[in-house]
Amino acid sequence: MNISARVVVGWLGLACFVPLLFLYLVSGLVAPWWAVAGFGVVWCLLFVTALRTFRRRPLLALALPLLGLAWWFAVLWFGDVFLNWTA
Repeated sequence: MNISARVVVGWLGLACFVPLLFLYLVSGLVAPWWAVAGFGVVWCLLFVTALRTFRRRPLLALALPLLGLAWWFAVLWFGDVFLNWTA
């Protein structure tokens, strides 16, 4: 992958964290406050990891928001099925 494509992929990965943060914050409509706080911690960890790796491994920076999205689905599914979280 050439340098300009690496830069674009890295910035695209970082830009994908904005809608992920929105999803994490509006989860308060379904999840309790402590789960939303946990989502905030996970988002910060993923974002810091993406910032540290987006120059050397831009595909990882692009994959981290997808990992965060999968985590969001898994936690909300678990909360719905086993903890009776409802809107």
